[in-house]
Amino acid sequence: MDVQARKYNQAAIGYLVYGLIYLVGALYLGRIGQGPDGTVLWYLTGAGMALGFPYLIWKRFKWMTRVLALLVLVRVIGLLRIAVRAESDPVPLPWGSEIATWHGAIVFMLIAVLTCILLARAGWQRSPAAA
Repeated sequence: MDVQARKYNQAAIGYLVYGLIYLVGALYLGRIGQGPDGTVLWYLTGAGMALGFPYLIWKRFKWMTRVLALLVLVRVIGLLRIAVRAESDPVPLPWGSEIATWHGAIVFMLIAVLTCILLARAGWQRSPAAA
């Protein structure tokens, strides 16, 4: 496998993991009443994006990969805004503990940063002929 294909494959796997983590997180937060008040269609759309976008990345759709990198970067900025708010309420965890909202935002932000890096590496890499 060439280097270019490997970067797209890594980005696709990274986005799949990112999408599934976000989907599970949204479902959990919605279930406990602290997340989006979404309908079944809302969550099905999220699942479609979590499963569909990695396929497009894997198929080397350069502009889709670039747009997703920018959108994930916007998400990182949003999570950073949440993390810097000192008055964040705690969120209960499934196993009975709780976590401060800003701690959770930092965890999700780190996942998003890694995903953004993988997407940018794939989307803005030079083609072999240009190297």
